[in-house]
Amino acid sequence: MQTLLALFGYTSSSAGLTPIAEPVLSIPVLFEAAVVFKNSSAVVMGLFLLIALAWAAQGAAMLVVEHREAAYGAATLSSVLFFALFFGVYAPLTSADIPLVQLGAFYAVPVCAAALQLVAVGTYPWNEVVLEETGDDLGRLEADLANRRSAFNTDFDTRFEGLETLSNVAPGGVRDVREGADEFRARLDGIDEDIAEIRSMSDGEAAQAARAGVESEIDGVDPDARIEELTERLRQALASGIRTEYGEFIVSSEYGDRYRTVNLPTKHREVSIPGGADAVHLDHVDEELESLTRTANSFGAVAAAVEAVDAHRQRVRAHVREREAPVVEAISTTEARLDTLDEQIGAMDVPFRDRIDEVLLAGRDPDLVGARDVRSKLDSARESLHDCQFEDALSTAEDAATQAATLVTTAELVSTLEATIDARHATVSIPTEIPDGYLEAILPAIRAGYDGVDATIDAAGGRITFTYDAVAGESESSTEVDAVNDLDSGDTGDRDGPSNEPDTVGTGSGRESVRVASPEEVVDGVLYAFREFERAADGDDRIVQFRLEDLPEAVATPDVLVNVERFAGRQSDLFEAVDLQSPEPPGFIEFTPADGASIERSMSTAHRRFREKYT
Repeated sequence: MQTLLALFGYTSSSAGLTPIAEPVLSIPVLFEAAVVFKNSSAVVMGLFLLIALAWAAQGAAMLVVEHREAAYGAATLSSVLFFALFFGVYAPLTSADIPLVQLGAFYAVPVCAAALQLVAVGTYPWNEVVLEETGDDLGRLEADLANRRSAFNTDFDTRFEGLETLSNVAPGGVRDVREGADEFRARLDGIDEDIAEIRSMSDGEAAQAARAGVESEIDGVDPDARIEELTERLRQALASGIRTEYGEFIVSSEYGDRYRTVNLPTKHREVSIPGGADAVHLDHVDEELESLTRTANSFGAVAAAVEAVDAHRQRVRAHVREREAPVVEAISTTEARLDTLDEQIGAMDVPFRDRIDEVLLAGRDPDLVGARDVRSKLDSARESLHDCQFEDALSTAEDAATQAATLVTTAELVSTLEATIDARHATVSIPTEIPDGYLEAILPAIRAGYDGVDATIDAAGGRITFTYDAVAGESESSTEVDAVNDLDSGDTGDRDGPSNEPDTVGTGSGRESVRVASPEEVVDGVLYAFREFERAADGDDRIVQFRLEDLPEAVATPDVLVNVERFAGRQSDLFEAVDLQSPEPPGFIEFTPADGASIERSMSTAHRRFREKYT
């Protein structure tokens, strides 16, 4: 009351409050307090006004804005002002003649006021307020977290395009990037779970403390820094992978050797890289790709460049394989023919075998190509092939295959000459593919190997002519007479059972019997015959017929033809019928392949089976 009256310039008398003031001032402690007030009215009035403002602030913080920290602050300020007023300004009361009870009651006023203010703040139902405030903060944190998640996913998808392609170059690096991204997203998911857990809390204080922890954790989540970290990891992995995968372009041949791709045409050895140089040599694409990993804003550009390089390298490999195939085929054909040649010569048991080795295998004659020369030519073909000189390689390999075929044909012809000489035939036809030089080189050895036998080449007629001296002729006549006598005596042997005696066959208009050699005796002649039939057979023919007078003399003999007929006729899976009209000219031999089989394949298979059985 004193403060209000002093504030507006009144006294208790002028305000008509004397009846009220006198009973109050009759109390000693209040009277002494009024005296102190009069002596320090401005100080007391100011402190009371500040206390009143602190009370008002505390009330507003508790009942209007519901701000706990502000309420505590206002209550504390009010308490301090109370203590300053009573224990500071009113300190003279302690020396006045005042009953102790009144003095204690007077000084109990600020203590009780301060205690009540603080208790009011402490007992106010702040939990709901805190939970509501915390919920609002959590909503803000959720929005911030969602923005960070969206920023990371957007930047990741933009920066790390083409990971599937790059996984072929740096599988470990791509795996690290994906795992790193998953870890980052898992961390964001964990924060989401923490926020959901905080929302379920009933303790406002605990919820507020947990919210502070979540906010600190979100502040530590930096999408940009994570993207840059993953980018650097992948760049390092790609640099290593590119150097390994693209450091040198290697294409290996069927023979395990490397192609010298530097010799390929420009369109094959250079590639245009998207986002990089227009023309880069295949051996230097690693430098361009590695540079692109450092400068490109997105790994999608690197993936596109890798795809372009891979596609070009695949085209180059396909080109090389396509050009390689006919060369490999020609080389394989040649090698097979050389193997056949070795088998043929290895099976020969003739007096002039050494000369055959010298001419056909060793190639000792400088004017003739031998197997050794053919193998040398194959080496040259492979060298040209690996130098990417495909035309030269193919030409050389095909030339070697032709020469090998000539050697095989020559060996087949030579292998029949002993039977020809033993049968005292006058001539043998020379296949057109055999150069005269081979026979001219071998004939001297034939003359030296057989007594009373002379052999010459009729180049114009394409034949080898044999002449026999009188002694040899008489011996032959004697042999023929003995053979006829043997037949007349009926000693022909059992053709169905095992026997060392030759079989007989009817021939001519009179169907007289003549001796037929066993297959083992005419192996070379039968092989020669099969080869002639195989060479002349057309795969489109259903039935093929050969006139005996058109066959080489070494083939058109009863011994050879009857053995061909018998052997081929037993191959029911290859031939439906084999018909020999007559074992001696004029006449024909006719082959009908089995249903579904071609004459060419049937003849080739029969040829092979006969060789396997009798050689």
